[in-house]
Amino acid sequence: MRWVFILLLSSAFSLVGAITKAQDYQELFKGFNSAGLTYTERRYLQAALAFEGHYVGLLDGDWGRLSREAMERYSYKEFGRASEEWHTAVLALSFFDRYERDGWDMRYFPALGMSVMMPLKTLVTDPPSDHFVNYRHSGSSLSVSIGRHDNATATNMHRFTIDAHTRREKPYSVRKTNFAVSSAVLSDGSTLYTRSNFINGAWSTIMVSASARDLNALQAVTSSIAKGQSRALDITVDGKLIEVLRRTMALANSTEQNEANAPAQPSAPLPKRGGYTGTGFVVSADGYVLTNAHVVENCGAILVDGVKAELIDASEPFDLALLKTNLPHGKGVAVFSATPAKLNSDVTVIGYPYAGLLGGLNVTRGAVSSLKGLGGDGNTLQITAPVQSGNSGGPLLASDGEVIGVVVAKLDAAIVEENLGDVPQNVNFAIRGGIAKMFLAQNQVEPELSLEDKRVTPEELAETAASFTSFIECK
Repeated sequence: MRWVFILLLSSAFSLVGAITKAQDYQELFKGFNSAGLTYTERRYLQAALAFEGHYVGLLDGDWGRLSREAMERYSYKEFGRASEEWHTAVLALSFFDRYERDGWDMRYFPALGMSVMMPLKTLVTDPPSDHFVNYRHSGSSLSVSIGRHDNATATNMHRFTIDAHTRREKPYSVRKTNFAVSSAVLSDGSTLYTRSNFINGAWSTIMVSASARDLNALQAVTSSIAKGQSRALDITVDGKLIEVLRRTMALANSTEQNEANAPAQPSAPLPKRGGYTGTGFVVSADGYVLTNAHVVENCGAILVDGVKAELIDASEPFDLALLKTNLPHGKGVAVFSATPAKLNSDVTVIGYPYAGLLGGLNVTRGAVSSLKGLGGDGNTLQITAPVQSGNSGGPLLASDGEVIGVVVAKLDAAIVEENLGDVPQNVNFAIRGGIAKMFLAQNQVEPELSLEDKRVTPEELAETAASFTSFIECK
């Protein structure tokens, strides 16, 4: 795979002139179609989507429903719109970056008769334990253990995994004649995954664990586990994906050369959107998503991260709406603060403002400037964190990453200037967290609460919030 990309990178810019003349860049902005991709390319993109946290399934090259929905989620998260051909180029390069840094590729273990994706460049071999040979990734919390066991030992491994589960929902478990899978979430938020296949008279077992921060890597590894010797992760020479990469890189280089003083943008116009968009966030592992009522008002169809959703309830007085959708495996759930917001406390707004113009998830920071809203409204509070069109329905987070409100509006500067002769600065509003919790309770949804108040770094907060924040589209 490495030499294919090096060849591409070294030749792409020399091909700019030829591609500019011979190719129509409009093709890059057409809706993504997997039909022209080879098995190898589809499998490569599945691995890339798994590392991005969108795909939980086998790396089998079969571009079915799971793959299609994963690609849509990726595009909505990164670009705020449905999948286009050039999105696959960005996705492919993101995985190549991982390959270059850590050497992620398939490794076959003859003793097990199984293959699994591992970081071959940064893999550390730890001392063996009673039943396993142990490996870990030097760049993360990911660890992988492999072993061959009799029936009793394999059974104990799966029992140990199930017993380690501490969440309210049931642990994931599959049992078949020659196959078993167990997955659990531990008290510290880490995940433990155990898979066993009965091969040649014994159980070949692979155990994978990682902290919550490295869940995407864990899911990518577990998706790769397969019986027999798997092909290396690669891209077809002269295939469709390489061609899309060439065109995308040539376009980027051409834009940089010809429009050095202009804002970076595709040469083709972005597609116009029907309806309008906003933000929401997951409040239950059962698939419930909270947003503003005005975001989903009079919609013919509602999409959450590209997947259809059902409107469960909407409250006009509170401007809150509850949606129900099918969540992808591993999607996070927001945790509400058990205590109300405090005056002058730091807050963060997460959302998708100006979808189609700005790229992907957007984060702004500020403070609680008043515990009451416009005209002394007790249902809302005032914040200084910048809010734009499309932020509506997104979570307002305290410095510990807990939800203390739902973003709802900004003060219209033009109207204020017209009436008062002054331009307001950073005057925005959010529905109080207590109101949101009451609305959820009225709909038999019990939000997760926390009293820890443990401050996290801004980077950690953004990473956690990204896992439960969703892009809402009203059609």
